Amino acid sequence: MFVGHYAAAFALKGKVKDTSLGMLFIATQFVDILFFPFVVYGIEKMRFVEGFTAVNDFDMYFYPFTHGLLGSVVWAAIFYAIYYFAVAKGNVNRKAIALAMALGVLSHWFADLVVHTPDLPIINGEPKLGFGLWHSKEMTFAVEAIFLIAGLVYYLKNTTAVSKIGNYAASGFFGFMLLVNYLNLYVLPKNDDLNSLTISALASFFIFAGIAHWVEKKRV
Repeated sequence: MFVGHYAAAFALKGKVKDTSLGMLFIATQFVDILFFPFVVYGIEKMRFVEGFTAVNDFDMYFYPFTHGLLGSVVWAAIFYAIYYFAVAKGNVNRKAIALAMALGVLSHWFADLVVHTPDLPIINGEPKLGFGLWHSKEMTFAVEAIFLIAGLVYYLKNTTAVSKIGNYAASGFFGFMLLVNYLNLYVLPKNDDLNSLTISALASFFIFAGIAHWVEKKRV
């Protein structure tokens, strides 16, 4: 899953106003931000298998540190601790902020569960879980769009524009993300070069987070 992960970021921002939407975008993709460099350095393992799914050629056969459920809980706990004891220290809502960030991290595993083939471990090795929606581009695109719409609607319902552009910024961003996802699924060729894939993935994560930070400034 790609843009569908950001549904959780929008929803959590709508629920906990003192959180940063940009940082929630980072949190919801945090395990993937780690995953690609981990593969480059051999800490986790992925191979490219042509036609592995309709969406990509990724056979991710060893990645318990980032995509195991236990690993995700550990990263979520680390986020909670960092925000509770450092970033949000002094904020009266620091517990809610820290919890929102932790849930953002943890949401990644459950969103991936919908689309991945059965490769998501609980700890390491079997059992591995995944509903396999990646075998259909159409269903993958539709489900990600539905997730994103649901999160965006909740965010818009619980925030108010502070300027005219604030009325359209979030919706425009939503349209941009859907366009990127469409190009990724249907137009751009599959990228089976690990180094360039890592660079493009990380760039997209941080660009989206930067845009989310800008959108946040237009709504309160």
